[in-house]
Amino acid sequence: MKTRMRSHHLVAMLAFGSLLGAPAMAADVATVQRPDVVLPWFNGVISSVGTDIACLSDPPITEIRVQGYAGFTLVPPNRTPAVGEVFYTHLVLSHPGNPCAGSTVGIELMLPPGVQPAASAADPAFCFARVPPTQQRPFPLLINLGNDSGYGCPQVFPSGLEGLRITPPLGGLGGGWGMAAGFYLELLVPLRASVAQPGSNSIRYRVNPDIGVVGYPSVALLVNNDVLFRTPFEDNQLTLDICGISPPASGC
Repeated sequence: MKTRMRSHHLVAMLAFGSLLGAPAMAADVATVQRPDVVLPWFNGVISSVGTDIACLSDPPITEIRVQGYAGFTLVPPNRTPAVGEVFYTHLVLSHPGNPCAGSTVGIELMLPPGVQPAASAADPAFCFARVPPTQQRPFPLLINLGNDSGYGCPQVFPSGLEGLRITPPLGGLGGGWGMAAGFYLELLVPLRASVAQPGSNSIRYRVNPDIGVVGYPSVALLVNNDVLFRTPFEDNQLTLDICGISPPASGC
Protein backbone atom coordinates (compact mmCIF):
# COMPACT_ATOMS: atom_id res chain seq x y z
CA MET A 1 0.00 0.00 0.00
CA LYS A 2 1.32 3.46 -0.87
CA THR A 3 1.10 6.14 1.79
CA ARG A 4 1.36 9.32 -0.26
CA MET A 5 2.66 12.59 1.09
CA ARG A 6 3.04 15.76 -0.97
CA SER A 7 6.53 16.47 -2.33
CA HIS A 8 7.97 13.16 -1.23
CA HIS A 9 5.71 10.13 -1.18
CA LEU A 10 6.03 7.24 1.22
CA VAL A 11 5.56 3.60 0.23
CA ALA A 12 6.19 0.57 2.45
CA MET A 13 8.65 -1.87 0.91
CA LEU A 14 11.81 -3.00 2.70
CA ALA A 15 12.10 -5.36 5.67
CA PHE A 16 13.67 -4.32 8.96
CA GLY A 17 17.40 -5.04 9.01
CA SER A 18 17.82 -5.62 5.25
CA LEU A 19 21.13 -4.38 3.88
CA LEU A 20 21.63 -3.09 0.36
CA GLY A 21 24.75 -3.68 -1.70
CA ALA A 22 27.43 -1.01 -2.00
CA PRO A 23 26.30 2.00 -4.09
CA ALA A 24 28.04 3.05 -7.28
CA MET A 25 29.41 6.58 -7.53
CA ALA A 26 27.81 8.51 -10.40
CA ALA A 27 30.35 9.03 -13.15
CA ASP A 28 28.52 10.79 -15.96
CA VAL A 29 26.07 13.57 -16.73
CA ALA A 30 22.65 11.99 -17.05
CA THR A 31 18.94 12.42 -16.53
CA VAL A 32 18.17 9.69 -14.03
CA GLN A 33 14.83 10.60 -12.45
CA ARG A 34 11.52 9.16 -13.64
CA PRO A 35 7.96 9.77 -12.39
CA ASP A 36 7.22 7.93 -9.16
CA VAL A 37 10.81 6.82 -8.64
CA VAL A 38 11.26 4.71 -5.50
CA LEU A 39 14.46 5.77 -3.76
CA PRO A 40 16.29 2.75 -2.30
CA TRP A 41 18.10 2.95 1.02
CA PHE A 42 21.77 2.21 1.56
CA ASN A 43 21.86 0.96 5.15
CA GLY A 44 24.59 0.38 7.69
CA VAL A 45 24.80 -2.60 10.01
CA ILE A 46 22.48 -3.20 12.95
CA SER A 47 23.75 -1.79 16.24
CA SER A 48 22.61 -2.96 19.70
CA VAL A 49 22.21 -0.29 22.38
CA GLY A 50 22.11 -1.26 26.05
CA THR A 51 20.61 -4.18 27.95
CA ASP A 52 17.78 -4.60 30.43
CA ILE A 53 16.28 -7.21 32.74
CA ALA A 54 13.06 -8.66 31.34
CA CYS A 55 10.07 -7.43 33.29
CA LEU A 56 9.18 -9.73 36.23
CA SER A 57 11.62 -12.42 35.06
CA ASP A 58 12.75 -14.82 37.80
CA PRO A 59 15.53 -15.77 37.54
CA PRO A 60 16.48 -12.49 35.82
CA ILE A 61 16.72 -12.61 32.03
CA THR A 62 19.11 -10.13 30.39
CA GLU A 63 17.97 -8.75 27.03
CA ILE A 64 19.13 -6.32 24.35
CA ARG A 65 17.25 -3.11 25.04
CA VAL A 66 17.27 -1.29 21.66
CA GLN A 67 18.58 -2.16 18.19
CA GLY A 68 18.79 -0.01 15.10
CA TYR A 69 20.55 1.02 11.93
CA ALA A 70 21.08 4.17 9.86
CA GLY A 71 20.90 4.68 6.12
CA PHE A 72 20.56 7.22 3.31
CA THR A 73 18.75 7.30 -0.01
CA LEU A 74 20.27 6.44 -3.37
CA VAL A 75 19.05 7.38 -6.84
CA PRO A 76 17.98 4.31 -8.83
CA PRO A 77 19.48 2.02 -9.73
CA ASN A 78 22.32 2.65 -7.24
CA ARG A 79 23.70 6.16 -7.73
CA THR A 80 24.82 8.19 -4.77
CA PRO A 81 23.32 11.64 -4.14
CA ALA A 82 25.13 14.62 -5.65
CA VAL A 83 26.49 17.76 -4.02
CA GLY A 84 23.76 20.37 -3.63
CA GLU A 85 20.73 18.11 -3.96
CA VAL A 86 18.41 16.93 -1.23
CA PHE A 87 18.62 13.32 -0.06
CA TYR A 88 17.28 11.60 3.04
CA THR A 89 18.79 9.79 5.98
CA HIS A 90 16.77 7.51 8.23
CA LEU A 91 17.14 5.87 11.60
CA VAL A 92 15.23 2.63 12.17
CA LEU A 93 14.95 1.47 15.80
CA SER A 94 13.40 -1.63 17.34
CA HIS A 95 12.85 -2.34 21.04
CA PRO A 96 13.34 -6.10 21.59
CA GLY A 97 13.87 -5.66 25.33
CA ASN A 98 11.03 -5.65 27.84
CA PRO A 99 11.92 -3.46 30.83
CA CYS A 100 8.82 -2.96 32.92
CA ALA A 101 8.75 0.82 32.38
CA GLY A 102 9.76 0.78 28.70
CA SER A 103 12.22 3.40 27.45
CA THR A 104 12.35 7.11 26.75
CA VAL A 105 14.81 7.33 23.87
CA GLY A 106 16.81 10.48 23.23
CA ILE A 107 18.10 10.83 19.66
CA GLU A 108 20.67 13.12 18.08
CA LEU A 109 21.89 13.30 14.47
CA MET A 110 25.66 13.59 13.99
CA LEU A 111 26.64 14.74 10.49
CA PRO A 112 30.00 14.87 8.67
CA PRO A 113 31.49 18.30 7.92
CA GLY A 114 29.84 19.80 4.86
CA VAL A 115 26.45 18.13 5.41
CA GLN A 116 23.43 19.99 6.81
CA PRO A 117 19.72 19.32 7.46
CA ALA A 118 17.54 20.54 4.59
CA ALA A 119 13.99 20.33 5.94
CA SER A 120 11.51 22.53 4.08
CA ALA A 121 7.86 22.55 3.08
CA ALA A 122 8.85 20.68 -0.08
CA ASP A 123 11.14 18.22 1.70
CA PRO A 124 9.96 17.72 5.29
CA ALA A 125 11.20 15.36 7.96
CA PHE A 126 8.96 12.34 8.70
CA CYS A 127 8.43 10.39 11.93
CA PHE A 128 6.63 7.05 12.14
CA ALA A 129 6.10 4.35 14.77
CA ARG A 130 4.91 0.75 14.54
CA VAL A 131 3.18 -0.43 17.71
CA PRO A 132 2.32 -4.07 18.52
CA PRO A 133 -1.15 -5.60 18.83
CA THR A 134 -3.21 -5.20 21.97
CA GLN A 135 -6.20 -7.10 23.38
CA GLN A 136 -8.49 -4.44 21.90
CA ARG A 137 -6.59 -4.25 18.58
CA PRO A 138 -5.30 -7.66 17.43
CA PHE A 139 -2.98 -6.27 14.76
CA PRO A 140 0.07 -3.97 14.67
CA LEU A 141 -0.54 -0.32 13.82
CA LEU A 142 1.49 2.29 11.91
CA ILE A 143 1.33 5.75 13.49
CA ASN A 144 2.31 8.95 11.71
CA LEU A 145 3.81 10.76 14.69
CA GLY A 146 3.75 14.02 12.76
CA ASN A 147 -0.04 13.96 13.22
CA ASP A 148 0.07 12.74 16.83
CA SER A 149 -1.08 15.28 19.42
CA GLY A 150 1.59 14.17 21.89
CA TYR A 151 4.59 13.94 19.58
CA GLY A 152 4.71 15.77 16.25
CA CYS A 153 7.75 15.55 13.98
CA PRO A 154 10.52 18.17 14.28
CA GLN A 155 11.54 20.27 11.27
CA VAL A 156 14.34 22.13 13.07
CA PHE A 157 17.22 20.46 14.87
CA PRO A 158 18.99 22.45 17.61
CA SER A 159 22.38 21.53 19.00
CA GLY A 160 22.48 18.74 21.56
CA LEU A 161 25.18 17.00 23.59
CA GLU A 162 27.03 15.61 20.57
CA GLY A 163 24.95 16.41 17.51
CA LEU A 164 21.59 17.84 16.45
CA ARG A 165 18.65 16.95 18.66
CA ILE A 166 15.72 15.12 17.07
CA THR A 167 13.11 15.83 19.72
CA PRO A 168 9.30 15.48 19.61
CA PRO A 169 8.12 19.10 19.31
CA LEU A 170 4.95 18.35 21.31
CA GLY A 171 6.81 16.77 24.22
CA GLY A 172 6.68 13.05 23.51
CA LEU A 173 7.42 10.91 26.55
CA GLY A 174 9.46 13.05 28.93
CA GLY A 175 10.94 14.94 26.00
CA GLY A 176 11.99 11.79 24.13
CA TRP A 177 10.58 9.01 22.00
CA GLY A 178 8.60 6.48 24.04
CA MET A 179 9.23 2.82 23.18
CA ALA A 180 8.46 -0.53 24.76
CA ALA A 181 8.79 -4.20 23.80
CA GLY A 182 7.69 -4.74 20.19
CA PHE A 183 7.79 -1.05 19.25
CA TYR A 184 9.58 0.26 16.15
CA LEU A 185 10.51 3.83 15.26
CA GLU A 186 11.59 5.27 11.90
CA LEU A 187 12.77 8.87 11.55
CA LEU A 188 13.54 10.36 8.12
CA VAL A 189 15.49 13.62 7.82
CA PRO A 190 16.34 15.49 4.58
CA LEU A 191 19.97 16.49 4.10
CA ARG A 192 22.11 18.43 1.64
CA ALA A 193 25.89 18.18 1.19
CA SER A 194 27.99 21.16 0.13
CA VAL A 195 31.10 19.02 -0.52
CA ALA A 196 31.62 15.52 -1.87
CA GLN A 197 31.69 12.67 0.66
CA PRO A 198 34.00 9.76 -0.30
CA GLY A 199 32.83 7.40 2.45
CA SER A 200 35.53 8.22 4.99
CA ASN A 201 32.97 9.94 7.23
CA SER A 202 29.65 8.61 8.48
CA ILE A 203 26.16 9.74 9.33
CA ARG A 204 25.79 8.74 12.98
CA TYR A 205 22.88 8.77 15.38
CA ARG A 206 23.30 9.13 19.13
CA VAL A 207 20.70 6.80 20.68
CA ASN A 208 20.18 7.15 24.45
CA PRO A 209 17.47 4.79 25.81
CA ASP A 210 18.45 5.06 29.49
CA ILE A 211 20.63 7.11 31.82
CA GLY A 212 24.27 6.58 30.86
CA VAL A 213 23.37 4.19 28.01
CA VAL A 214 24.39 5.41 24.55
CA GLY A 215 24.89 3.76 21.16
CA TYR A 216 25.77 5.06 17.70
CA PRO A 217 24.09 3.42 14.67
CA SER A 218 25.93 4.73 11.61
CA VAL A 219 26.40 4.48 7.85
CA ALA A 220 29.37 5.62 5.77
CA LEU A 221 28.25 8.52 3.56
CA LEU A 222 28.93 8.71 -0.18
CA VAL A 223 28.07 11.91 -2.05
CA ASN A 224 29.41 12.52 -5.55
CA ASN A 225 30.40 15.86 -7.09
CA ASP A 226 29.04 15.21 -10.59
CA VAL A 227 26.51 17.54 -12.18
CA LEU A 228 23.32 15.55 -12.68
CA PHE A 229 20.25 16.92 -14.39
CA ARG A 230 17.25 15.55 -12.56
CA THR A 231 13.57 16.31 -12.60
CA PRO A 232 11.92 17.83 -9.49
CA PHE A 233 11.71 15.61 -6.44
CA GLU A 234 7.94 15.71 -6.03
CA ASP A 235 7.63 12.50 -8.07
CA ASN A 236 9.96 10.55 -5.76
CA GLN A 237 8.83 8.00 -3.22
CA LEU A 238 10.48 7.25 0.10
CA THR A 239 10.09 3.84 1.70
CA LEU A 240 9.34 2.90 5.29
CA ASP A 241 11.38 -0.10 6.37
CA ILE A 242 9.08 -0.66 9.35
CA CYS A 243 6.24 -1.43 6.95
CA GLY A 244 8.16 -4.44 5.68
CA ILE A 245 7.89 -6.20 9.04
CA SER A 246 5.58 -9.23 9.11
CA PRO A 247 2.70 -9.14 9.76
CA PRO A 248 2.18 -5.79 7.99
CA ALA A 249 0.90 -3.03 10.22
CA SER A 250 -2.45 -1.46 9.57
CA GLY A 251 -1.80 1.86 7.85
CA CYS A 252 1.11 0.62 5.73
